[in-house]
Amino acid sequence: MSVTTPCGHWHGAADTRCGAVPARFHVTGWRCTAHTPAALAGRPEPPGGHCAPRRCLCGGCPSWTPDNPYPSLVDSWVTDARNIATGKRRASPAVQAAAKATVAAQKEREHRLRSTA
Repeated sequence: MSVTTPCGHWHGAADTRCGAVPARFHVTGWRCTAHTPAALAGRPEPPGGHCAPRRCLCGGCPSWTPDNPYPSLVDSWVTDARNIATGKRRASPAVQAAAKATVAAQKEREHRLRSTA
């Protein structure tokens, strides 16, 4: 919640911004309680809590921990090894070499499993 940043909701008919303070940052920008996405859709506000894992927008979330039930897919080696190995995702040469070795091991394992079946 920001005490100094005003609400950025645009009032089209009045050709002005809301400007109410305090405002909280949402995906659509800084919004006061009257102009949050839920309020504009006519729904109740979700319960208080924290931002999405590893994507803190409020500045007050606890840091990510390994026991977080929502691991980041971006950092998941299993999901990302093929993208790194093919060059679709940038990585250092050492990480790219490790990804290529992992993908080669996966392909070898799959080949062995298919040939014995």
